[in-house]
Amino acid sequence: MAAGSPRAHRGGMAPDNAVAPHGPIRIFLAERYGAGTSATTARQETRAAEDVAMELSREGRPVTLLGSLLVPIDETVFSLFEAVSAADVAAVGERTEQPYDRISEGIRVRR
Repeated sequence: MAAGSPRAHRGGMAPDNAVAPHGPIRIFLAERYGAGTSATTARQETRAAEDVAMELSREGRPVTLLGSLLVPIDETVFSLFEAVSAADVAAVGERTEQPYDRISEGIRVRR
């Protein structure tokens, strides 16, 4: 893949200047409340989100799940995505039938 092109694979990070055909790749934090406390369930849901992100990328909507964090005491999962828009991140939650309660755009301050 050419430098600066969006990726449709798991892992890694896009260059800060990556631009998709529909706009620049941005970073988003997706939050899902009431996710429970099971690490096994959180891993399964994360794998499903990765698969959907790859599917969306193949459809021309570049989305990469960078990772997820389960906070059992709060029954919350935080997921970090690279995507063109919050709507693309929301589509991951919708297709996995685990919609996100909040999606916020962030600014990368360190790799």
